[in-house]
Amino acid sequence: MKLPLQRAELIQKWGLYRFTMACVAGLLFMLVTGYQLAQFQQQNEEKVALSEKQTRQYLEDENAALRKQVAALQVESVMAASSVSSYKKMLEAREQQGRSLEEQLSFYQRVVAPEVTQDGFFIDGIQVSPLASDNRYRLKAVLLQQNENKAMLKGELAVLIKGSLGGKPQEIKAGEGGFLPNGNIKWGFKFFQTVDEEFTLPAGFIPEQIVFSTEVFQWKSKRGEYINSVNWIDVYDSPPEEGSLDS
Repeated sequence: MKLPLQRAELIQKWGLYRFTMACVAGLLFMLVTGYQLAQFQQQNEEKVALSEKQTRQYLEDENAALRKQVAALQVESVMAASSVSSYKKMLEAREQQGRSLEEQLSFYQRVVAPEVTQDGFFIDGIQVSPLASDNRYRLKAVLLQQNENKAMLKGELAVLIKGSLGGKPQEIKAGEGGFLPNGNIKWGFKFFQTVDEEFTLPAGFIPEQIVFSTEVFQWKSKRGEYINSVNWIDVYDSPPEEGSLDS
């Protein structure tokens, strides 16, 4: 076999042994260098993998911390909303209590301190509330006088309800049908008198106004006349809807 010229020259110059040793040394150098390069690449990949793992762990820790902060903010938001709701309910309760006290004060002022109100017969605290039966209601009111010198007053209170039935205007007087079957309400008092009457309205009747009227007598002498009308919607105490107390 004919060797290449350069190889032959090297063998002739160095000798076969030295040439063989040089080749072996070259091969060993290449193997060592390749091994070192492989080790360097592996170490570099391990460093990259470790860095990626640390970065991922850092991001996961940050995400967990942010989730905890969000959960804490949500809890604080719910607690704040609950506190605001409780505060609003407390304010509403106090406002209702204040209105009730004002009404009571106004009532007692008219009874025991008429000088701060107008003189004469007066109806206060008018309220209509539904009963369990259909078209059945209860009427409550307080009759009082506002004269400085209290005297025995008496009379008959006529009650008239205006509204509509079947799309047509209609009026119902006391004693008609089931509306106050005993007729006008007889009254007599020196300071005040309460009214508590139950009545029935025709099915389909839509009430709009209640009209109160009476002649006021002191002993047998007529002192004057009283007439007053109130809107049904202003004195009607509708029952709360189901679930409204829990809202």
